[in-house]
Amino acid sequence: MERILLGLILEFVGLHLLAQGQAVRRAARAFLSTAVRAEGEVIALLVSRVGVSQRPRPAHVYLPVLRFRTAEGTLVEARSPVGGNPAPAAKGDRVGVLYDPADPRDVRIDTVTGHGTTAGRLLTALGVAVLVAAVGVVVSGVW
Repeated sequence: MERILLGLILEFVGLHLLAQGQAVRRAARAFLSTAVRAEGEVIALLVSRVGVSQRPRPAHVYLPVLRFRTAEGTLVEARSPVGGNPAPAAKGDRVGVLYDPADPRDVRIDTVTGHGTTAGRLLTALGVAVLVAAVGVVVSGVW
């Protein structure tokens, strides 16, 4: 009975991770399908906490604030929703920027990890791994 309960919990977590991964990948692909490229500069790095406090210190994600000119010449400063640890770029770095022409404040650094597709792939892979573990727990009695 405990195996089945553990298997169900793992299945729920795996399906949730899989769904989140696919949602992140779809959003990243939608953004990339309309994004316009520009050259910009990282003008700041905002620190965002991830999860609950951990000892000796909580985990952080560094979100870049970018300054660039749109194709029309408008100067824009905006924070990317995609960051990392370590930071995806340092303050003062010149970077390629992708932005949504309908909303130029919707920006990403133009790198594989900056697009958000890598995070989606990782969540999807983790979801699949947890689902496989759930099957293993129920079928073979592992754990």
